[in-house]
Amino acid sequence: MAGTSQELARASWREYFDELSRTLGTVEVTVEVAGRDVGDQIAAERLVLTGITYDDKDDVLVVGLDSPEEYEHIIDAPQQVYVATRDDGLTTYEVTDAEGRQHLIHVKQAEALPPA
Repeated sequence: MAGTSQELARASWREYFDELSRTLGTVEVTVEVAGRDVGDQIAAERLVLTGITYDDKDDVLVVGLDSPEEYEHIIDAPQQVYVATRDDGLTTYEVTDAEGRQHLIHVKQAEALPPA
């Protein structure tokens, strides 16, 4: 499943994620966090993504999720953001924070409901 990968320039983060959030359809997201201090863990699994925003004033990347309740996955002091898209429609944002943790945000179109 080939695809493309690129690093997003810090100067474009706010505009990129604002545009993504404006044009976002119904998508599922899974968030994984990996780091020496936290190990490898799933922070959120198969929730609806409501948007991703970068607040350059507070230097945080916020991943908005909707489940029975709203939830935000907050990444303090992001250092790098890579985006990888695969031919099967999966997009992964790999964000490295100041502590060296990797936050993998896997986004894919929500599966259609079976016909009634």
